[in-house]
Amino acid sequence: MTRKKQEERELCADLVKVQWENNSGSLQSEWAILSDISPSGACLEVEIPIEPETVVGLQFASEQCRARAKYCRFDKVNYLLGVEFENGYRWSRRRFKPEHLTQFRLRRVKADD
Repeated sequence: MTRKKQEERELCADLVKVQWENNSGSLQSEWAILSDISPSGACLEVEIPIEPETVVGLQFASEQCRARAKYCRFDKVNYLLGVEFENGYRWSRRRFKPEHLTQFRLRRVKADD
């Protein structure tokens, strides 16, 4: 059963530094493309798959936080990594405004039966 997203996500584009500990305990780091964001989470494009439930550190231009990987799936050339922010972090434009942020929000569209 999948949990329905309660918040609208805003399309954006910016570079984010992602750090996490891999299965062998080594710290890994890579740049990711931030593709959408909401107050409680984000979707990133990464080149290396990251296991769900992995805690990652995110470094935005002027902000940093911790998040938990909720999914990671291959999509054409990169992996889409969905994360949920942890420790009470809530994104807002006042805290961090991505380089490219659209004025409209993504909404779920119901398929016709």
